[in-house]
Amino acid sequence: MAEMTILPLSVRKACTVAALLLAPAARGEWSVTPGISGRLSYSDNVNLRPAGQGTGQFVMELAPSLVVSDRTPRLQFNASWQGHLYEYARDRVSGTDRFTQQLDAAALAEVLSDLLFLDASASISQQPVTPLLAGPGNGYASDNRNEVRSYRVSPYIRYAFGAFATAKLRYAHDMVDSDNLGFGRSTADTLNLTLASGGVFRRIGWTLALSSQHLDDSIAPPSSSRFANLSLRYTLTPELSWTLGGGYDKFDYESMGSDTQGASWSTGFAWQPSPRTSLTVSGGRRYYGNSYFLAGSHRSRHTVWNISYSDDVTTTRSQFLLPSAVDTAAMLNRLFIPAFPDPVQRAIAVEAYIRASGLPRSLPDSVNYFTNRYMLQRQFQASAGLQLARTTALLSVFHSRREALSLFQADSVLLGSSGGLVNDKVRQRGATAVVDYTLTSRSHISLAANFNESFAGALPDPARHASLRLFLSSRLQPRLTGTIELRMLHTRSALDPRPVREHAIAASLAASF
Repeated sequence: MAEMTILPLSVRKACTVAALLLAPAARGEWSVTPGISGRLSYSDNVNLRPAGQGTGQFVMELAPSLVVSDRTPRLQFNASWQGHLYEYARDRVSGTDRFTQQLDAAALAEVLSDLLFLDASASISQQPVTPLLAGPGNGYASDNRNEVRSYRVSPYIRYAFGAFATAKLRYAHDMVDSDNLGFGRSTADTLNLTLASGGVFRRIGWTLALSSQHLDDSIAPPSSSRFANLSLRYTLTPELSWTLGGGYDKFDYESMGSDTQGASWSTGFAWQPSPRTSLTVSGGRRYYGNSYFLAGSHRSRHTVWNISYSDDVTTTRSQFLLPSAVDTAAMLNRLFIPAFPDPVQRAIAVEAYIRASGLPRSLPDSVNYFTNRYMLQRQFQASAGLQLARTTALLSVFHSRREALSLFQADSVLLGSSGGLVNDKVRQRGATAVVDYTLTSRSHISLAANFNESFAGALPDPARHASLRLFLSSRLQPRLTGTIELRMLHTRSALDPRPVREHAIAASLAASF
């Protein structure tokens, strides 16, 4: 259960350091937008329990928010925070929260002109513990959810050796923590060096990348990883290039008997027939087996398309530090390019559209479940966006497989001695669709549907989660928006065959100042 807390000390320190370093570059006009929303909802199963065990009641919610941004030639800063205070018509039942919060902050500053830069971010989010239990779904059910806090501070130097090569030396310190005692607080220090060929290499280009990371964890033993890779690019035509790469990976996690290091190689091609279309494909081998990569995108006047596949060794904590795989704002940003060529005006239009229509900030993808083990992740994702005069539609599908590489004892506190094998092999697949229709210049109607399945090799049955939400929103005044939501959730745990259902209706008012 998430307690009512202010930013943890470690995050406050990181933000303070980042603010001091950014100060010389921060000479533009800051935009500060406070807001508040009130919401009254009725749910027939507020704590998302199996049939016969759920509790139905009214829930009142107060959600203050703050959005701060600045965009100058030397500083780009965006931060948004929102808290949620819940009050229940009757006594608060077990499995529900009183307070939750979200924070998303990022800054990029040019400290010394064309030389020294600073990249910093901080996040607070509410995350599902496992995809194998009933999904959290409604915002206040807490049985399968914990608060995750993280920050990252990364200064780097970028230097050009004339037309011969460019170099980037980056150091990063990051932290990931949660209120789950079985998922340890961890910190990592990473050093990256990249050398890339300059303009003098017209037909053949090259890139040398070196990386070293040390990870300290309060649950699992300390570990480290090192990478070295040299890639070559041969230009066949102005649009098509052939790529070839080779390197070495080295990890020192406690494995289950398989290799933790070895040579790697890959080959493929990169095709970019226009600024609107690109495709990169490669295949090869790393120490864990065959390895493939795919990244493709296309933008037309009314659509955007993205497809990707990758495999890599990763951890839960490193995934929490990455941005959302399918970012609604990023997709809308590409859709709005024809109407808003200026990036600043486009960002303002995207934010206003998301707020007015009630669209989700991100489209759900595979659940980044809690584990302290190293994993081999293979993930496929495809998304599409459509914008017409009155209709905006977003679609995303995914399929992911995670196979544990390190010893299961690291999860003994998290899962118990008898559940350590549950995370050995986990597969997830799902789809999300969002359609928004503009009724008038002031009102929108939106429909959001989500379905996903999760399979664990140690369990006979999958977990299934489906949701359907209908939103009707109207701008009552320039800074006041009203929304009515109808919600239906249907979920089933892989550990309990009994279905969990919820039906709810909610009305809210949101104001910005």
